[in-house]
Amino acid sequence: MADGFVFETKIEIKLDPRWRQLESQFEAVIQIAARNIEGRSKQLVPRDTGATMNSIEARPEGKMEWRIGPTTEYAPFLEFGTSRGMDARPYMIPSGEHERPRVRKAVAELTKRLES
Repeated sequence: MADGFVFETKIEIKLDPRWRQLESQFEAVIQIAARNIEGRSKQLVPRDTGATMNSIEARPEGKMEWRIGPTTEYAPFLEFGTSRGMDARPYMIPSGEHERPRVRKAVAELTKRLES
């Protein structure tokens, strides 16, 4: 991302303390969600040269944490628009919002397995 600009959105879910029994499955849910957000963002991002699309990447930052986003300097302007009249054309936020219910459902299903 451009120096000095960071936008983060998080999907946070409180896990049952017994979640470690299924830690690898929870990690897989997070990885799949990150990759889905990456792919959807690449589909939605406005394209001129394709530089921003090609710069969108999902990167692990820990077992249960991923950073997903573009690295082009102008990527924030595409997402949020400008004060000089360029309309916002969101691609990252809608991608994350699209994936949120899927993550919640997958986590709920895994949590049910803990209760069995």
